[in-house]
Amino acid sequence: MAKIEIVREPYGSPLSRPLTDAQAEELRERYGGWEGAGAEPEPELFDDPDGYFLVARLDGKPVGCAGICRCEGEQTAELRRMYVAPQARRHGIARALMNELEEKASRLGYGTLRLETGPEQPEAIRLYEAGGFAVIPNFGPYSAQRRSICMEKVLLQQSL
Repeated sequence: MAKIEIVREPYGSPLSRPLTDAQAEELRERYGGWEGAGAEPEPELFDDPDGYFLVARLDGKPVGCAGICRCEGEQTAELRRMYVAPQARRHGIARALMNELEEKASRLGYGTLRLETGPEQPEAIRLYEAGGFAVIPNFGPYSAQRRSICMEKVLLQQSL
């Protein structure tokens, strides 16, 4: 049985950068070069006290990542840069990353978790729906994006 390990890692580090670069390349391929509204985030967005970034390893090899950061002026966090390498998919890694980040967001005091995805990512949409996310009107930088699908989940509050 494959061993999944999830560790905190700075966004843009030598361990996380290859994963986020692979995610960006996959999205360019899926959307025909369209860059969309999901601009490269500043690494500080994922720092304490408002953010958190994780890397998942499968049998010791980095294969996935995801992070949360504060949505401007709200008690809402945004799930960003969710990615699992193709060869590591269907092992529960995305769900494990999502669960860990939901728990962390709740501990940080966020009441809601939002995300943006798109129609060319049906497996991501299924994952988010199965995890309790529901489609909402596009928010923030995605408001005017026809190819964006925004989703939201109300989080259970946990004590610190």
